[in-house]
Amino acid sequence: MTLGVDVAKDYLVASDSEGKVRTVANSQTAVADLLSSLPSGSTIAMEATSHYHKPLADMAYAQGFKVIVFNPKDVLHYARSISPRAKTDRVDAKVIALYALAKKDPKYYQATPQVAQKLIGLVRTRRSLVDNRTSLENRLRECPEAETYLKPALDGLSASIANLDKDLASVAGTLPEHSQMVQTPGIGNLVGAYALGLLESGVFARSDSFVAFIGLDIRVRESGKKIGKACISKRGDPEARRLFFLAARAAARQPGPFQELYLRYQSHGLSKTAATVAVARKLARTAWAIYTRNEAYRPERVLTPA
Repeated sequence: MTLGVDVAKDYLVASDSEGKVRTVANSQTAVADLLSSLPSGSTIAMEATSHYHKPLADMAYAQGFKVIVFNPKDVLHYARSISPRAKTDRVDAKVIALYALAKKDPKYYQATPQVAQKLIGLVRTRRSLVDNRTSLENRLRECPEAETYLKPALDGLSASIANLDKDLASVAGTLPEHSQMVQTPGIGNLVGAYALGLLESGVFARSDSFVAFIGLDIRVRESGKKIGKACISKRGDPEARRLFFLAARAAARQPGPFQELYLRYQSHGLSKTAATVAVARKLARTAWAIYTRNEAYRPERVLTPA
């Protein structure tokens, strides 16, 4: 049996491919009741919806069901291809079930280890704190007379970020690969911790799959006489993509193989941005190798084709 579930904050709408629908609360008790009514070996498919899909996905995974968490964009494109006559929660749930049946070799969900959840959560929280601090700093520049009110908030955010950094370093330090990861040019504690969180949370058999997960993989669109332009997919984790790009900029400024790689790409006609993206892709492959093979950073491998 394949069940498609449209997930909302307060409720779940579950439908099989035949359109038989059941609506339950998005609570631990209701989810447990829903799962207990399904045949063993069933497949449960849903879209990634912030953190609201996590209780269902984790509980279903723990009980041995096959779980698929789709990218909402993929489901949207599929829905358009079959042209449903309406867009409701019931229709969305059926579309998810149909897409799960049509999808060949889907990537099944795996529960995220606790240490990975904490690393990912801390880094994303840090990004929010930094964004809020930047917003207040901009406000202070626009309105200096408000310093009395803004300065305490800014000091508080800076203190919170400093404390979070200490906690992040402590958690990341429990993983043996972290000390090896931060030896790579451009990859400091922050990028290393987030990379480890992602690598701990999923199975990436090849470096290509990790690069694609981040959204740094190359896509080319060509049709007929139209020659397409290569660009990155930007379909993966946006925070990882941002951090690896910043790491690549830092690595390209340091004498060494990554700077040489950056200059080589520029000599081949790539713009500064495109060359930095190429270095970011190499950094992601390097992080994958360090984690997967439990080996130290090896500069001589940077200039070796992947």
